[in-house]
Amino acid sequence: MEANRINIEKIKYYIDLVDCRSFTETAKRNYVSQTTISQTIASLEETFQIQLINRKRTPIEPTEAGQLFYEEALVIWKQYQSMQQKMRNFQSKQRETLSIEYSAMTDIQTLLSVIPDFRKENPLVELNLNKVLLKNISDYLVKGIYDVAIAFDSEFEGKKDITTVPLYAGKYQAVVSANHTLFDKDTVTLAELYQHPLVMLDPSVIGVSYDLMLQHAQKNGYQPQIAKTVDDVETELFAIRTENLIGFFPDNYNLNYPSDEIRMIPIEGSFHTFVIALGYLSANAKPAIQALIRSIKAHYSISG
Repeated sequence: MEANRINIEKIKYYIDLVDCRSFTETAKRNYVSQTTISQTIASLEETFQIQLINRKRTPIEPTEAGQLFYEEALVIWKQYQSMQQKMRNFQSKQRETLSIEYSAMTDIQTLLSVIPDFRKENPLVELNLNKVLLKNISDYLVKGIYDVAIAFDSEFEGKKDITTVPLYAGKYQAVVSANHTLFDKDTVTLAELYQHPLVMLDPSVIGVSYDLMLQHAQKNGYQPQIAKTVDDVETELFAIRTENLIGFFPDNYNLNYPSDEIRMIPIEGSFHTFVIALGYLSANAKPAIQALIRSIKAHYSISG
């Protein structure tokens, strides 16, 4: 393998191809010819001596090896972007960058009220927010791609190198549409809830949180009827509204739907609880991390 034949441009083209599933669209996205994209992929396959893209499928898709390369390429690309941002900030008034990863708006809602005071006290710190898949949160943190992660604390369990600060504790609620038989109830019991089919985010998206939901249900003495798994919250809400399925959302989630169309209902006696926490590598000595933690602890009156 000739590692020197791989450059960041080839990696970017490959990532875009897997995302677009089209040589034509990838070429348009990067303002190059389709031939350039085809030659780049062929070059990568020659370098690794393995097929990365299945061209016989429509749309095209990565092979098993291609999916592995895609996941590693994403890490490299994110590290490269982070390096670029840090160098730009250094050149511009020598500002320090604090990169923060999150997976949902409910994560960063806990941070929004802290930011004004933090900026006043740390005017030379540039905050860089990045949305990632929940399943990648701890992995990206350990690999040093991001300085801080905000996510469910379950994503940090068993990671001895990661220190956490709890930000918010809550419960999951059932989300139903106006057509559902449970819609008019003030609360639902577990027995009522598990009589109905559910929709959840796919394990490939939320990682261990999926397994925890099943464990909590079984702890309650029930086996959930998961009728569908989806890749994002928007699709989950669509399934709730159009297929009469029940979803699980954190109690601090803002639905942004009229209350007569879709609503969240508290679940009685449920083990479906969660904690949103800030995580960072214990060995990361960047001053901005400790400054952010001090601001958070002061705002939320957290001792220690």
